Amino acid sequence: MRTFRLLALGLTLAGSAHAQTRIVFWDFFAGGDGARMKQIVDAFNASQTDIKVDRTTQTWGNPFYTKVHTAVVAGQTPDVMTYHLSAAPAGLQRKDLRPFTAADLALAGLKSADFQANLVSTLNTAAKNAGGTGLYGVPLDTHTFVMYYNKDLLQKAGVLGADGKLPALKSTADLTRVLQAIKTKTGVTPLALSSNQDSASVWRLWYSLFLQQGGTLVQGGKLSTADLNTKGLAALRVMADWSKQGLLTKNVTYPAGVALFTAGRAATMLNGNWEVPTMVDAKARNQLKFDYGIVSFPALYGGNASTWADSHMLAIPANAKTPMSAEKLRAVMTFIGYVNKQGGTTWAGGGHIPAYLPTQASAAYKGLQPNNQYSATSARDARLEPSAPIFGVGGPVYDAIGVNLSPVLLGQATPEQGIAKLTTALRGFAK
Repeated sequence: MRTFRLLALGLTLAGSAHAQTRIVFWDFFAGGDGARMKQIVDAFNASQTDIKVDRTTQTWGNPFYTKVHTAVVAGQTPDVMTYHLSAAPAGLQRKDLRPFTAADLALAGLKSADFQANLVSTLNTAAKNAGGTGLYGVPLDTHTFVMYYNKDLLQKAGVLGADGKLPALKSTADLTRVLQAIKTKTGVTPLALSSNQDSASVWRLWYSLFLQQGGTLVQGGKLSTADLNTKGLAALRVMADWSKQGLLTKNVTYPAGVALFTAGRAATMLNGNWEVPTMVDAKARNQLKFDYGIVSFPALYGGNASTWADSHMLAIPANAKTPMSAEKLRAVMTFIGYVNKQGGTTWAGGGHIPAYLPTQASAAYKGLQPNNQYSATSARDARLEPSAPIFGVGGPVYDAIGVNLSPVLLGQATPEQGIAKLTTALRGFAK
């Protein structure tokens, strides 16, 4: 009997020694991003003997953030999750996020100086505005607005440079002339933009034009509408003029806008760098019948290249009802470190600019095509969304843009009317 008990005890201890710490991971990645995150998670799990990540993909946008908040209130959260940096102010206001200390980061072999400075400073500002300190997320990337162009059609229009690239565009007039030449000489739609069925695309273009004029929507962590009726109106007038001249698409969904460009029925496309895999995959399958290039969103106002951007992060929910154990935290930080380090180049294959500076500086990333056509300048010129709770993915501003600015691009309202209604809506949200 004694021998049996000792054997049983030994088996129990052996089993405990090899028990896995299981991590519940929520993300919102579909398509190419989803495939790449699955690849990273699978590789991490294969590299570990005592940690296992269970990944679940949730619905992108407001449904995701609503579900996270519900989980926090119930005390039944995932252990780690993806989060948009732009959603951090609202998440902090709802008390959904747990801060990362320097000691936490050290468990992953990381420190705040390892990441792109503008992402860290934006996170610090959001924390300060919410009365907190520290990082409430570990940055994973920068995703921003870029211009894709069909070299064949630009050559036909006579606007392609001798070096086979799109020449520098230094003003809205420069870009307008290029688009007009494309329309006149090729007959295709010059610019693909989901102008009325995708408020996010309208927001990204309008906000970039607004930023390049020096516009701001936040002062001291609070909404400021002072620049809307001047710089905001000027930006919308440019967009309305392009629409009126037939220089950009109308009444198209987001997927349709991408399809128009990849089919060669639109000569340029303003979209996120996350569409790089679409181009790479289409080229690899011989479905792309033209040569293409990508440039950072052009500096159209006196050399100011500020451009809309957001950032994916990895975050830990604030779970006061079921606090995370030290063992679980160590496992989570091991995973976060792996995603940024070993998984950095894999993630960059989705078009994103890595937030982890050693990956940005690596030969593998610098040689990544077509990313190297835009990555250096786009990272430098990226400007995060306004740091206030009403802005960002899942916030009410995207809907307000769709309701108030999209009709202007359809000729159903004047720019002045659109800006006046947007101003009223933003002030209402900020009350």
